[in-house]
Amino acid sequence: MDSTIIFSMALGLQSPFSFAGDESGQRELHLHIGFVRGSRFPEKTGVVYPVHDTVEREWQHLSFFEHHCFLHCEVPRIKTTDGKVATVNVPWARRDSGFTLMFEAFAVALIEREMPVNRVAEILGVYPQRVWTVFNHWLEKDRKADDPSAITRLDLVT
Repeated sequence: MDSTIIFSMALGLQSPFSFAGDESGQRELHLHIGFVRGSRFPEKTGVVYPVHDTVEREWQHLSFFEHHCFLHCEVPRIKTTDGKVATVNVPWARRDSGFTLMFEAFAVALIEREMPVNRVAEILGVYPQRVWTVFNHWLEKDRKADDPSAITRLDLVT
């Protein structure tokens, strides 16, 4: 099995995105993701547009065999009917995070198991503040999704 198939499966890439190549350095692996030429991408309203241009983005991913792994992609940007240029959301990361969703999920899972953030950061090879930023994002998202109106009675133990 060649690396294209292995990395495509490991990253869960789906059309129009595909694995475009890799390069390795000292204890680092850089994976490049591309997209099919001529692809069209949806904006927030669901209307699809052709690619206007691209912008280079990088995300830290979970390590592969103790090599820090980074994803690189020329992310498509589309020009909407109102003339604005919008960057397409990629399925493997949330906007402006710098990490893949799998990386963030692993970090949060370690914290949920009561591992100190400094130790999580050490394991993942990042600064503790970056782990706190990830954790606080998902905590705030859960807080906003919580519906306290579902509580009908509060039982106090005396």
